Amino acid sequence: MIPVLHDVRAAFFLAIALAMLVLICALAGLGTVLRPVRWAERQGHR
Repeated sequence: MIPVLHDVRAAFFLAIALAMLVLICALAGLGTVLRPVRWAERQGHR
């Protein structure tokens, strides 16, 4: 029963690590997509 618990704990941490990686990639993607729009708005207001 102890190895099964260890495998569950390892899978849990692996899932959290993958979720954090996906979240960081999503934020970076949104940043690169929204940045040109913001620059265009700033240049348009000036």
